[in-house]
Amino acid sequence: MKKVFFCAVALMLGTAAFAQFNQSFVNQTGILNGSIVGQSGLLNVNLTDQIGILNGSDVSQTGAFNYSETDQIGILNASEVDQLGLANESRVRQVGLANASEVDQTGAFNDSYVGQLGIGNDSKVDQNGLANGSIVAQVGVGNESDVDQDGIANTSTTTQIGVSNYSETDQIGLANNSDVFQLGFDNESKVRQVGAGNGSSVNQIGALNTSYVGQLGLGNQSTVDQLGIANNSVVAQIGIANTSDVDQAGLGNDSSVFQIGLGNSSDVDQAGIGNGSAVNQLGIANTSSVNQLGIANTSLVNQAGLGNNSIVAQTGILNDSEVNQLGLANGSIVSQTGLLNTSLVNQAGALNGSLVLQSGLGHNSVVNQLGIANGSIVVQSN
Repeated sequence: MKKVFFCAVALMLGTAAFAQFNQSFVNQTGILNGSIVGQSGLLNVNLTDQIGILNGSDVSQTGAFNYSETDQIGILNASEVDQLGLANESRVRQVGLANASEVDQTGAFNDSYVGQLGIGNDSKVDQNGLANGSIVAQVGVGNESDVDQDGIANTSTTTQIGVSNYSETDQIGLANNSDVFQLGFDNESKVRQVGAGNGSSVNQIGALNTSYVGQLGLGNQSTVDQLGIANNSVVAQIGIANTSDVDQAGLGNDSSVFQIGLGNSSDVDQAGIGNGSAVNQLGIANTSSVNQLGIANTSLVNQAGLGNNSIVAQTGILNDSEVNQLGLANGSIVSQTGLLNTSLVNQAGALNGSLVLQSGLGHNSVVNQLGIANGSIVVQSN
């Protein structure tokens, strides 16, 4: 009987010691702050500090070596952290009024940091997998960020400063990277990455700018820089090692880049008002450069094949260029300076070359090349 008693005592002591392996520290200063902490497992750690009125924190940890730290200062801030797995880490800092943060981590070694300063900012982070990393920093009023990561070693950084900016980042795969910076009013960014080693950088400064980046494959790279009002950029990349660089400055410029294949490259630069550019690339190692300066210039580039190259430069008002290339190593250069110039270049075959130079008012050029190594030069001026 004594043996049974001592065994029971030893079991209870062992259970109590095991339960103590989880650590939680909650500090509250103010009025009507609320905190809920649930821990199940081994050596989970929670730190919650609240100063103010009606702040709320909910932390749930299941597993081992998970770490959560929540700091809230102000009124009506709300934080929810759910951790399931091994050695996940979450840090939430909120200062202001009615900011909200939700962090869900499932897996191992995922890391999330959320910092919000202002009024009514909202952040959601969902991490599933191994060693994903997310940083969200929001300053201002009514900014919103949504980050979803599924896979291994994906990284995302979102920085928003201003009013009513919106960012959405979805990553599925291995070692994809997204960096979003928005400064201003009502800018919007959406990034979708599926695959491995894809990289996206989006920088928006101004108001009402929009950017969409979609990447499917391996090692695709996209950079979008927007400065001004109501500029729009769409980038879609499918394949391996495609690169796109879009720079927009001004009002109402629009750019779309669509790449399918291997090693295609596109560079779009727009400055002014209402310029429009569309680049479509299908194949291997096609290159396109579009430079627009002025008002309401339009450019369309279609490339299919291997090693085709197109350069379009437009300066002025209402110039229009269309380049279509099909085949191998065709080359086209179009330069338009002035008002209401139009150019159409069609190339099918291999090693065809076309040069179109227009300066002045109202010129029109059409070049059609079919075959191998045809060459054309058109110069128009007034």
